Amino acid sequence: MDRSRYVLFCAVLVIFVTLVCCTERVEHSTNIQIHYNQTTLSELDHEIARSNANERYSAVLRGLRWCVIFFDNDKNFDFTFSNYMTMLDELTLHSYQDSFKSIVHTLIQKEFKRVIPRLPKLFEADEDGYEEFISVLPIAYHHQIPIKPFQEFANGHFAHVNPSDKIQKFKRAAKLLNYELLTDLVIEAAFINMAYSWKGDKDFRLPPNGYQVIMALCAAIPFLHNYKSEKYHDQNYYATHVLLALSHYGQKPLKPSITGDKVFFYLAGQYNRIRYQVGDLDLLSECLYCFKQFAPMNVEFIAEGERYIISQQHEDGSWGTSDDFKGDPYDQFHPTWTAIVLLAQEL
Repeated sequence: MDRSRYVLFCAVLVIFVTLVCCTERVEHSTNIQIHYNQTTLSELDHEIARSNANERYSAVLRGLRWCVIFFDNDKNFDFTFSNYMTMLDELTLHSYQDSFKSIVHTLIQKEFKRVIPRLPKLFEADEDGYEEFISVLPIAYHHQIPIKPFQEFANGHFAHVNPSDKIQKFKRAAKLLNYELLTDLVIEAAFINMAYSWKGDKDFRLPPNGYQVIMALCAAIPFLHNYKSEKYHDQNYYATHVLLALSHYGQKPLKPSITGDKVFFYLAGQYNRIRYQVGDLDLLSECLYCFKQFAPMNVEFIAEGERYIISQQHEDGSWGTSDDFKGDPYDQFHPTWTAIVLLAQEL
């Protein structure tokens, strides 16, 4: 190689290394400026710096870091606040890392304070809006959020909302095997029941509590569709959310039941297809999360699935496909949500 080509090669190499190093610094830099939770971001960066030896914990921290930045955007925050709070609450339920739980608990408190002036924009003054509002109440009670501003908002905003009969609606959806609607009704029933469990009916006018009836009715719902069917996707998400609802989304232990056993054995029978053929990381994460409610520690197929989930994390800490990131804020957020609540268990 002549001298001029050698010099050119060295110059290109220096530029390349500089770009790589700069990119790496941006990924973990504490200098990223965000509007609402700069302290939280700094705390997470500190935890990441001291957790390099723990691949699982590092993955969770990096995923949460991505979420903090993602929800700094008010549009993303407004679009999926209730889901964001559900994820954060789940992260405090199974982790044994006190520093991590403290970071998340404080973040929840700050985000509830942030949401107060935004409540009329987030929740429509109708039945759907009220039920979505109710879904954040168990989290507010769990994390000692001052409840008065939420009472005042609900008393005025939802004064004319009259809840419909969810049990009859569930029975109609069951006849049609409308798994998407069944999933929504199971989720709604679970969060209403959770609000009652926290004595929320003393502070709010809650809808009738049909949780026990609806969860019992789930035992009769068949799983008829194979993985080639268009309904297989909705059928499987219904199954995972039945188990999540039975555990109050991690707030209580999952106890044996006819419904729970039926759904568990269905998902166990589908696992290899879900892991190796379906190509849905969100569903895989939810299945593994559900299996861990039943299984003892160190089950190999669960450990293998978790290693695979970790391997799919992006450099910025998120999970998801290019199609996910072309969707709405919920579509963009959901893969990372399901991955980190799975991996945060037993930290």
